[in-house]
Amino acid sequence: MLKLVSSIPDVPTEQIANHITDYAPALAIAMLGTINGDTSYDSLKKTCTEHLHDWWMLSIPSGTPDNTYESVYWYLLHLMESLEEHQLLGNCFIQFRVTAGAKFLLGIGEAPEKMQGIRP
Repeated sequence: MLKLVSSIPDVPTEQIANHITDYAPALAIAMLGTINGDTSYDSLKKTCTEHLHDWWMLSIPSGTPDNTYESVYWYLLHLMESLEEHQLLGNCFIQFRVTAGAKFLLGIGEAPEKMQGIRP
């Protein structure tokens, strides 16, 4: 049976925050590992797919993230969904952007400018 997202009660903000807090560091580590050659690109893509699947299981409508941290997470996740392996590994600018965002998600870098993501 199909359920409309609008028929599902609001998901508590805490549940959204917990999801982002749990998943963002793993995405950051997978991205940095792929850029550094420690993690395969296929493994990174699998991580992204799992993150999206688990998010969709929450049945949260798309929209504006609650804060910069969540926004950077969604930006990077959407970016990874749109990139091919050669684009990530062969483009220094993309690697710079991904690294800056990943370091921010890990708490070892400043919030990158112009990294506005949106909930899927």
